[in-house]
Amino acid sequence: MKNKVNKMVIQKNNGITECYVLNKDYMELEEKYKTLLASIEAQKLKKELKLYDIVNYCNHEWYVIKIEEDGVTLMSKITVANCTYSEINSNDWKDSTVVIKCLEFIKKMEPDDLISMKTNYDENKYSYNLVRIPTLRETEQMPRDVRSCGEAYWTMTSSYGVSEDCDYAFVFRVYSSGNLNYDGVDSRNGVRPVIKVRRESLNE
Repeated sequence: MKNKVNKMVIQKNNGITECYVLNKDYMELEEKYKTLLASIEAQKLKKELKLYDIVNYCNHEWYVIKIEEDGVTLMSKITVANCTYSEINSNDWKDSTVVIKCLEFIKKMEPDDLISMKTNYDENKYSYNLVRIPTLRETEQMPRDVRSCGEAYWTMTSSYGVSEDCDYAFVFRVYSSGNLNYDGVDSRNGVRPVIKVRRESLNE
């Protein structure tokens, strides 16, 4: 009895090669081939991507602000909303109304593309988010042409808090020019989302 065979198509050097393999080996070889292709694409992306490159993801332009083995951190090239930082006079990111605006923005994105970020946003405070805004430390390290976007926008990092000497809470923000300062949480500033995505999703 003859062993049944299946045709396998392999892309190589911009051409296509066809070969025939035994049915019993086909599934295993096809899986290995797909894994190899994904690895090649990831390596190409790794070599090509540079810090502060502009990339397109989900029909939106982003700056690359961090490159890691498991993914790429992106910051929106523009602000996508404008709002107060807090309605309860708090300058803690976890109490911020900006969180809601960020979550609304990623609703149309593929959940499987996004990677949760652990962020040290204020002294000993950490958050775990699929979407956030930049920290003061991140914006300080950016070139001015990346940091500025034509509108003032919030950072995650607090400035002055409510105390006996201060009735209002303040948060650091970036002016439209790219200069850094702070503003009261009841003021309105832009929202510039930050996400972390799988490398492969930038090739799709």
